[in-house]
Amino acid sequence: MRSIVIDELRPPDMEKLTSHLEATLGSSGLPDVFWLQVPDELLTPAQREHPDCGPHRAAVVLGLDSLQLELLVRASQSLRCSCTGYADDSQRKWLIAYVDELIEQLELQT
Repeated sequence: MRSIVIDELRPPDMEKLTSHLEATLGSSGLPDVFWLQVPDELLTPAQREHPDCGPHRAAVVLGLDSLQLELLVRASQSLRCSCTGYADDSQRKWLIAYVDELIEQLELQT
């Protein structure tokens, strides 16, 4: 799995991160896994052609001292569809910017 990982986070930073993600992102129903919805304007042509599969989203997974942002953009309504795939360039830039913003906004020590 391709992903962005921020590791070696301190316990107080993990608490801030957990609280923030619980308040701002959709829960996956699994512990410490959240859904980050990709904005419609960043969807690939295949994802735009499959609105019934959406919303399209990436998983944010918290570990004991880490944050992992998966680069796989998933269809929420279908496990196996051609609209699921790794983030394209614009989606990848947006995902990296999201992580950078989290670090800055929450003042995480990295």
